[in-house]
Amino acid sequence: MKRPIMYFLSVLLLFSVLSCKTEHQQKKVLTLGISHESNTFSTLPVKETDFRVSRGDDVLKDQKWAEVLRQADIEIIPTLHAYAWPGGVVERQAFESFLNEILDSIKNAGNLDGIYMDMHGALHVEGYDDAQVTMINKIRELAGNEVLISGSFDLHGNLSPDFVKEIDLITAYRTAPHRDADETRIRAARMLIDAMNFNWKPHIEYVEIPILVPGEKSITEVEPLNSVYSQIPDVTNTEGLIDASIFAGYCWADLPRSAMRVFVIAKDQKYRSSARKEAVRLAQLIWDDREKMVLDVPSGPVDEMISRTEEYTGRTVFISDSGDNTTAGAPGDNTQVLDALLRHEVKNTLMAGIVDPAALKECINAGCGKKIKLSLGGKDDTVFCKPIEIEATVLFLSPDSLMGTDRGVAVIETDGVKTVILKTRRSFTEINDFKETGLDPLSFKIVVVKLGYLFPELRDIAPVHLIALTSGFCNLDMRSLPFKNVRRPCYPLDDDMEWKPL
Repeated sequence: MKRPIMYFLSVLLLFSVLSCKTEHQQKKVLTLGISHESNTFSTLPVKETDFRVSRGDDVLKDQKWAEVLRQADIEIIPTLHAYAWPGGVVERQAFESFLNEILDSIKNAGNLDGIYMDMHGALHVEGYDDAQVTMINKIRELAGNEVLISGSFDLHGNLSPDFVKEIDLITAYRTAPHRDADETRIRAARMLIDAMNFNWKPHIEYVEIPILVPGEKSITEVEPLNSVYSQIPDVTNTEGLIDASIFAGYCWADLPRSAMRVFVIAKDQKYRSSARKEAVRLAQLIWDDREKMVLDVPSGPVDEMISRTEEYTGRTVFISDSGDNTTAGAPGDNTQVLDALLRHEVKNTLMAGIVDPAALKECINAGCGKKIKLSLGGKDDTVFCKPIEIEATVLFLSPDSLMGTDRGVAVIETDGVKTVILKTRRSFTEINDFKETGLDPLSFKIVVVKLGYLFPELRDIAPVHLIALTSGFCNLDMRSLPFKNVRRPCYPLDDDMEWKPL
């Protein structure tokens, strides 16, 4: 009887060992994110209600990065992910409410192997020197030093040295206009998986480059940055290195951390010098070509750009109202360009669009086909413009506007100029934005958008693109902005400065 008993005990012991091993192998990764691009020049605060918030399984729905974690047999613990359209400084109450919810989730999650942060990188909160540092410090306090933290970022983020000290893995978009958001998040997830599986002790080397550059002058599809960004894959394939990122930075933030940066991540301290060498090399390339970072399309005062459209017979001309670029935090209700269009008496023109919920309500009350008088725009941006008084015909009211949702729009026409009135701050960045209003952008002679560079879908279809150098909270002339807190000297505010990466 001893042998069957011993056999049974051996099998039981083996099963216990295998069960423990399997349980030990399944790693736990918690996910979170507070994503916002905060324009410190804007007078429009960003409230908690401006954020789109996801929790639990809603975070993971249709997310490719989540599928990568699942395929690696990772237990995913999704917490709060909050995103708001670019705007002014975020209200303190909103940030603290989100952060406290995230911290409570970490407290209740038990032992973690990793954390994935889905961020933008240019968050700024009222009352905080650097809310992103506060956030990661508190996360690190709870999670402990052994838990690996990986983050994905927009390349227009500004990550301070204190933030970088507490994160293990950083990766950013490699395209502007952005075409690789999903790829970047997937890369952050895969780096985290590899670091956990291979027991890497990642080390981040970085160089801060004293340059303030708007996104419109740091497009990755054209020179000089195209050649620099194209070297990233070779850097990441270097022995001992994990990833490299070039942050163009976010220039409309008057903060000490606003600058360009290069990050190179080594698997451990053994490859630190190799990471440093590559970071310095890339930073020097960028600095040497700083004067070549210019607009890649014709630009000038709005009146000049409108007159110039006559050069392009038979082709639709997209004009960017760059100073009121809502994708960079401007209010979206500046009336300068609409006023210019009416003064020039241009026809077959689309102004897409102007944010004015009060004017939208008046259009809804009047109904389609009715003529009304409107005081349009200039209600949020009272610094660079004033409301424009017009008579218009209501041509279109979206179903969303009639239902009172945030995506409500109206289309009005005044003297051959059609204007889209928006309920909330956003831009026309995709073809579908036009389809929702029943409009074909390529049927117009001129299409005005509240952008700087055109987003990918529009960039790919636009026959002609001009940039109107309008005044506003996203002015493209860095020297015209009232900087007080950025670290000096920096280019182009101090264009005769000398600098070398150390």
